[in-house]
Amino acid sequence: MRTLIKNILLIIIIALNSFTVFAKDNLVTDLSESTVEISSTFSGADILLFGAYDGQKNDDIIVVVSGQKGNIKVDKKEKKFGIWMITESIQFSNVPKYYYIASNRKIEEITNKSEIKKRKLDFNNFDINNNKIDYKNLDKKWYKALKRNMKKKQFWKVEENSIKLNKNTLFRKTLSLPSNVSTGMYNVKILHYRKGNLISQEESKIKIDKTGISANIYNVAQNFSAIYGIIAVIVALFFGWFTNFIFRRI
Repeated sequence: MRTLIKNILLIIIIALNSFTVFAKDNLVTDLSESTVEISSTFSGADILLFGAYDGQKNDDIIVVVSGQKGNIKVDKKEKKFGIWMITESIQFSNVPKYYYIASNRKIEEITNKSEIKKRKLDFNNFDINNNKIDYKNLDKKWYKALKRNMKKKQFWKVEENSIKLNKNTLFRKTLSLPSNVSTGMYNVKILHYRKGNLISQEESKIKIDKTGISANIYNVAQNFSAIYGIIAVIVALFFGWFTNFIFRRI
């Protein structure tokens, strides 16, 4: 059923393109879903990004999906007395909690280093700080550890040679969101390059939200943290007492 919907959407774009409604260097894009609902059984989601552009031979498309920014802690562990212990920590701030880059070919072949830095088309040009000093002056191993952790959890990801182009007019890409993705608004940026120069771009939004009981619990925890803490303690005490009561009766 999902494949059928994707094909229908692509046919619609082709039909629209046949009427030549595009102005020079124009770019029109859309998403199969603009809202993703997370429930207790959520195992990830696939969203089809598709569009049409007024292209020429060897034009390129790059897609950047970025989530909200926040604090990420990186720990250094060492083995002492036979036990692995946290010996040092650094908290990075202003970190994109999700960052995904896709392109139709290698990004370094599409544009130059200056443009890559300006558009943040890699993981080395974020405006990140930490609780000690500017990360660019920090030992590189800490930032490498941050990148390694984010990539391992699939929060930061690059997929070059993954966008499919068709006759310099149409393109499509399936965006795969991991099961542990955070809620919030996600920005989807589509960049159209020609001979290394950005000639058009468009932005869309994806909203990821919780639903069901998990959403209610999350809202209480976020908006009424004190009440949530008290309830959590009461529930823990009750189950502790109840378990002890059952074992005494056995």
